[in-house]
Amino acid sequence: MRATLRVLGCSPSSHLSRLARNTELSPADAKAELRWMRAAAPGETALEAMVERRAAGEPLQYILGDTDFGPLTLACRAPVLIPRPETAHIIEHLASLLPSRPLRVLDLCTGSGCIPLLLAHLRPDLIAVGVDISEDAVALSNENIAALGMEDRVRVVLADILSPSFPGFVRDELGMVDLVTANPPYIPRVEYDALPNSVRAFEDQRALLAPAPPGGEDGTAFYAHIAQIAPSLLKEGEGLRLAVEIGAGQGPAVAALLPGHTQVVQDQYGRDRMVTAEF
Repeated sequence: MRATLRVLGCSPSSHLSRLARNTELSPADAKAELRWMRAAAPGETALEAMVERRAAGEPLQYILGDTDFGPLTLACRAPVLIPRPETAHIIEHLASLLPSRPLRVLDLCTGSGCIPLLLAHLRPDLIAVGVDISEDAVALSNENIAALGMEDRVRVVLADILSPSFPGFVRDELGMVDLVTANPPYIPRVEYDALPNSVRAFEDQRALLAPAPPGGEDGTAFYAHIAQIAPSLLKEGEGLRLAVEIGAGQGPAVAALLPGHTQVVQDQYGRDRMVTAEF
């Protein structure tokens, strides 16, 4: 087999030399990713195409077409934000905090649908609705919902949470909820510009780059809006009402914006990653 690949100019060393063009990959990473691509490729021609895409900087998750998210495997496709392990970790923690009764959840900026799908997987008594402004995200979410057989418990719709009509849309079309979750765009411009090219060139900027409010560049503009509209989306009651993903270092600022009693939750790497609010 190796001799055949050399004749075709496709030896493992040739693949690795091309992957070395991607300066984001260490030699160890390149070897590991080549094994994953080889396992996923239906043939040598497909593998060649995968290697070229990765050498050009495209994220591996888009090339393979899926990624693990906790116990789930979700389809991935550019430009929809790639679900991260940190998000899966905090959502698994969130599921353990929820009361043991049927719940209805609204997930803002849902992307691939990863948060409502994982919550519904972990809590069979939970129903979730996701919203996103991206048609690509809504289409991919619905593919993931169908692939996991969760059409009766999870749905995702196109909506703009910044629209003045959004609270009315939720009340009239989606229904009031027990919990609002969100992974909004929270990366400040200065940090976004320093991100790897594989992120900036392939993942939807709208899902990452926080809008800059007047007089501020800290990435928290969306949280202020969520804090403003959330009470009008929630059923009457009390307890855990809001759970939002944040960037490392944003915990105190976001906690100060949200109503009620807040708590900053860390991810598996010891970084601030979620703020919950009870009221």
